[in-house]
Amino acid sequence: MAPSVLRLAGLQNDRLTLYLELLFAVILLTLLLLRRRTRDTPLPPGPRGSMISGHRKEMATTRRIWEQYAGWAKISGPIFSLKSNNIDVVILNNARTAHTLLDKRSNIYSDRPRSVMGSELCDMGKMFFRIRSQHPWFSAYRRMAHEDFGALQIPRHASGIQTNIQQLLKSLLSDPQGLRDHLRLCQGQSILMATYGYQVKSKDDQFLLLAEERLRLANAFLRPGMWLVDSYPILKYWPSWMPGGGFRKIASEVKSRTEESLASTMEWTKAELSAGTALPSFVEGQLNRQALGNDRNEEMIGYVASSMYVAGADTVISTVLTFLLMMTLNPDIQKRAQQEIDIIIGRDRLPQISDRERLPYVEAVVREVFRFHPVAPLGVPHSVIRDDIFDGMLIPSGSIVIANIWGLTHDEFIYPDPMRFNPDRFYIGEAKQGESQPNPLKYVFGFGRRVCAGMHFAEASVFLHVASLLATFNILKAVDENGMEITPVINFTDGIVSKPEDFPCRIEPRPDAVDLILSSN
Repeated sequence: MAPSVLRLAGLQNDRLTLYLELLFAVILLTLLLLRRRTRDTPLPPGPRGSMISGHRKEMATTRRIWEQYAGWAKISGPIFSLKSNNIDVVILNNARTAHTLLDKRSNIYSDRPRSVMGSELCDMGKMFFRIRSQHPWFSAYRRMAHEDFGALQIPRHASGIQTNIQQLLKSLLSDPQGLRDHLRLCQGQSILMATYGYQVKSKDDQFLLLAEERLRLANAFLRPGMWLVDSYPILKYWPSWMPGGGFRKIASEVKSRTEESLASTMEWTKAELSAGTALPSFVEGQLNRQALGNDRNEEMIGYVASSMYVAGADTVISTVLTFLLMMTLNPDIQKRAQQEIDIIIGRDRLPQISDRERLPYVEAVVREVFRFHPVAPLGVPHSVIRDDIFDGMLIPSGSIVIANIWGLTHDEFIYPDPMRFNPDRFYIGEAKQGESQPNPLKYVFGFGRRVCAGMHFAEASVFLHVASLLATFNILKAVDENGMEITPVINFTDGIVSKPEDFPCRIEPRPDAVDLILSSN
């Protein structure tokens, strides 16, 4: 269902834009002439945009827009402003500005931008990562997530993650070409087990497919600036039978599909709980706490559980793919990490989460993967709830505030030679001597009250994937029909979540890896 809806959505949105842009041009020009508002405090500087739509076109169509933002920052400074139709958009491009505004002033910068299409018409506004900061459920959501996915809870999730990774390794032994499908299944198994206590059996599992559909729909309908109705909320009342009104019908269908998907997995866990066969999980634990009279209800539990897959699946898969690309291009780094594993852990078992502190170079590789290409290069947009002044510049109430995380992790003043993949940035060795560059995990999972609730789960998953793959496989360049090595090109996709475009590589088991994979428990 989702792909056809997404294609139709694009056509309908383009058609509505065509019908209405001239009308709004006239209205906007009139308002601008009447308004002629002057500000005592200027907005942050920024590049010149269209008088009518501002920078909306560039924001919607520029490939790897985070790189463009980093380029504009060299001209306009670390904080600059854009316009998307009538909405102010403020881009933060270095660690100081992001930390000051999104961490230190998180009481006013923790809101989400209004999303009429995704949050209101498609009814996705109660998703954990989308809920507005003033919503009465916001604080409860954070408590619920911390109860089950905080740092202290990771050891109880780790064994399940390790079991699924061992199955991933077995699948790679028999079918290395199916890498992406195997990663998708492995991460789906880990998240659905942790959230619902549900054991995914195959890549065609009904609940896995429903979760993936939720992910696709959320990515398509919650993108800021994509829908004209987000800039002009009055359009939510545009009749569906009018030219360009097809977005209303699309939103209705997406809403019903989302509700169906949310209900099905919740009802499954409730049935297991009633039968006394429920496995430990987020939903199982939260339903038991709800029975004790805590500040939560089934709808809240369902939305938080559903959000975990949307927020967590692509995060881990995309990061592991970046790791594989970097290992293909950097065999010396790969060999050094493998040697550390062989010396510290040996060849009689797979790495475990308890080994993380004992593998400083592998940990440095993980951090450099997160830094080299943050999985969400622009994070999830924030919104400020009242006018604020920063360095003599006005950030108006209601502005969309975006931290260019890619720009932060490629700031040459913090990370010299940022386009080079270099784990030594973060390696200080077992003697704990020397000083590493700032940990990118401070940035890549967000800021303030909006820091990713599943960050510890995601970190653990990525570490276990990386360490287990290094222990058992060599990641090599593919060869062509003439036996010549193919050097992959570094290219990443656009979107809220960005991952490497398809690249050729060979995944071959290391000596004695088969016995290691099959015998590990």
